Amino acid sequence: MTSQVSIGGMMIAGLLGSRRPPRLLLVGLAAICLRAVPAIAQEQELAGARYFDFWPGTWVEVVDGDPDPTATTFTVRRSVHESAFEERWKLVYEGTEHHSVAVRAWDPTTGRWMLTWIDDGGLFQIWEGRKFGEDWYIVREFDIDGSRFLSRQAWLPDGDGELTRVMERSFDDGRTWQPRSRTRFRKVSPPGPNH
Repeated sequence: MTSQVSIGGMMIAGLLGSRRPPRLLLVGLAAICLRAVPAIAQEQELAGARYFDFWPGTWVEVVDGDPDPTATTFTVRRSVHESAFEERWKLVYEGTEHHSVAVRAWDPTTGRWMLTWIDDGGLFQIWEGRKFGEDWYIVREFDIDGSRFLSRQAWLPDGDGELTRVMERSFDDGRTWQPRSRTRFRKVSPPGPNH
């Protein structure tokens, strides 16, 4: 007795009640799986490359529920590729302004985000992108006065035009993370002409 089994739109004849699936059925299943795996990987890579689509614009730190232009602000515009961004930062620490620039880009060869950071004091850092859960973080190892630790940061979208910047440290190679800060930002202007 034979039956028809539909797999991915193909009709494959199989033997009802047989112990071993027919060779044609196995070949058909293998062909479907081989076609699906690259498509799934390509879709996941595209989703990763589109993670920061919300990013372009001017963002201002929220203080007491409102954007405060005297606090940390940054402006982001798209760069040489749709998944590359140029960032200009005004960071405010204890009343002192510091300025920096960054380039954040999706690297299709490694399938991750990378960030290069340069500040007005000459500090130059390269941060590696790593995905934790559904979110992309940048991670970098530090060794300050003999204390070695990992630092990670994320900019987590939270509704339309809002995000939370998360900064954490790990002293056990990333097994656990200790919070350093959580800062809210609001987008106060849309992307400019080169968004």
